[in-house]
Amino acid sequence: MTILLASGDFPRHHIPLQFLARAERVVCCDGAVDALIAHGREPDWIVGDLDSISAESRARFGDRLIHDPSQDDNDLAKAFRFCLSRDWRDIVLLGASGKREDHLLGNIAVLADFARDANIQMITDHGTFHAFATSPATLDAAPGQQVSIFSCDAETRVSGDGFKFPLDNLRLRCWWTATLNQALVSAPVLRFDRGPLIVFQSFEIRA
Repeated sequence: MTILLASGDFPRHHIPLQFLARAERVVCCDGAVDALIAHGREPDWIVGDLDSISAESRARFGDRLIHDPSQDDNDLAKAFRFCLSRDWRDIVLLGASGKREDHLLGNIAVLADFARDANIQMITDHGTFHAFATSPATLDAAPGQQVSIFSCDAETRVSGDGFKFPLDNLRLRCWWTATLNQALVSAPVLRFDRGPLIVFQSFEIRA
């Protein structure tokens, strides 16, 4: 499993930190390097335009730098493409939330862009985003877990089984349309007519 570490808030919750501890490798966007070092782990690779990395880290990890000066993609997209070029397709994205909300929205969109190429999840201090490219999608959930469903395509329609609020050919015309639902079973199922679908599962469990 590959951790892709973005330059938002470094994770504090024990679940993302457990993923980081178990990772085979850590690929950093350049602005995330110093936070990872402060946590006690070195990056295996550093990807980006390298405009946010400290001079000390640039010198220390010169043999691990992947410089991509293109302004057509952000550093996260560059890091995803680097992982795919190495055939690392089991990817957990950390550090993608916090600091600036526009970056969070952009990172979620990048997640959707690469959903067909890899098994990707984005874990924050509050829950997990999964990107599903094909229907049906079965969630690994807990009864009472809070679930929100999103699509970048306003024509996407979704149906589901095992949720508190019915999902019956619901058109995801706005990002809020299918938020704040709740899993009733441990393996709820989503069916959708076009993907990718982005599903957020909160760590919060309600009775």
